[in-house]
Amino acid sequence: MTAASKCILVCIDGSELSKSVIDYAIWLAQNSQLSLKFVHTIEHSHTSEIAHKEGNLLPNMTENLLSELSDEERAKSKILIAEGKLILQAAMDKAMQAGLTNTIVKQRHGRLSEALQDLNGDYELVVLGARGKNHAGDTQGLGSQLEDAIRALYSPVCIVKTEFKQPTSLLFAYNGSPTSKKALDFIKKAPFISAQLTLHLVSVHKTSEQAQVLIDEASSFLNGIASPIVSTALVGEVSSAILAYQSENAIDFTVMGAFSHGKLHGFFFGSFTTRMLLEGKTNFLLVR
Repeated sequence: MTAASKCILVCIDGSELSKSVIDYAIWLAQNSQLSLKFVHTIEHSHTSEIAHKEGNLLPNMTENLLSELSDEERAKSKILIAEGKLILQAAMDKAMQAGLTNTIVKQRHGRLSEALQDLNGDYELVVLGARGKNHAGDTQGLGSQLEDAIRALYSPVCIVKTEFKQPTSLLFAYNGSPTSKKALDFIKKAPFISAQLTLHLVSVHKTSEQAQVLIDEASSFLNGIASPIVSTALVGEVSSAILAYQSENAIDFTVMGAFSHGKLHGFFFGSFTTRMLLEGKTNFLLVR
């Protein structure tokens, strides 16, 4: 990542995970030369509270009903806008308290994926919560818009799943694929990679010899980075092996290539990325 005029784009909605999203975004900004841009989106899916009238409506009745619905929609929109402004102000206040003064906020209308596409090119990294406001109380599932949001991105994305704690460990699952090599390059250039962050370099294959070849390839490329590296060659089913390693080593972040296949492939064969996001206990840094 380069500083330039780009930023870390932070998507918040006032959900249970929003506080952690803000905290991790602040940590990333403090360990890079990137500014923060907080974004709140308002998706209009308004359901009227006005009772439906049965039977045929006379012209003047239709006109009155449409006027009532329009007034109700405007009132609801004003409430959502006001709530969003409070969410954004609280985020900016927290960033300023952490010493980050180059911070801006933006409110958008529409789906999150649409906002990300419109803003594409303005950011180096995006930070999202794994679940939004509609998943209150759900500690396991994923937000309904998450996959569409990730697929709308060309930049790396940080998926927050846990309460904030100072990160000390990073797992990188390397398999030699193009997206995996892109993630490898991301790690080498990322400014937040430091001596305080241990990098666990893991490869999973059918044999330990094949896994070790991948480990050696990645280790050679990462030679000279600030983080101490712990390398491990594993044998077995890929997702199960990585999930077990995450748990056994109390990993804070997992870095990996994401959604290398299209939606149709994922529908028929399942998505490795989705399984990892659902079952993994860490936060994630995904590279598309």
